[in-house]
Amino acid sequence: MSFPKISSLLLAFAITICGGGFGWAASKIEVATIPVPKSVIYAGQRIEGHLLKQRRVPAKYLLQVSVVTNANQVSGMVARTTLMPNQPIPTNYVVVANVIEAGQPVIMVFSTGQLHITGEVIPMNSAKVGGYVRARNLSTGVIVNGIAQANGTITAMGH
Repeated sequence: MSFPKISSLLLAFAITICGGGFGWAASKIEVATIPVPKSVIYAGQRIEGHLLKQRRVPAKYLLQVSVVTNANQVSGMVARTTLMPNQPIPTNYVVVANVIEAGQPVIMVFSTGQLHITGEVIPMNSAKVGGYVRARNLSTGVIVNGIAQANGTITAMGH
């Protein structure tokens, strides 16, 4: 055999073994798309869809960490800590937003049968939907208790 023939055979063998030689390893890696911040999202800031972009990561990475995998999971939530641009968002770095903020006037509703009474109160604590709220009635100064509602009101608790 001449030298050029051996080189050709070796080259053909190398291409066969390496799966074409180009991108063989890369083609075996599965990827997933996750939401990441476009820019810094500060602690206490509400997370909205326009603040996020998509980033590709190895699918195997998602088996090793607990990060947000869908923008709908965090839309409307609040950052517990500063979220850095282009970095995955750990699931424990976001919390459900409060619907009632301490010190911010809200409406409290008391209903029984056909009787509905509303009044303005000042919450003494912040709360998420379904959370317990103590509030001071602005008219009487009496402390009342209730449950935070999704619409931002408080439903009075009966005694």
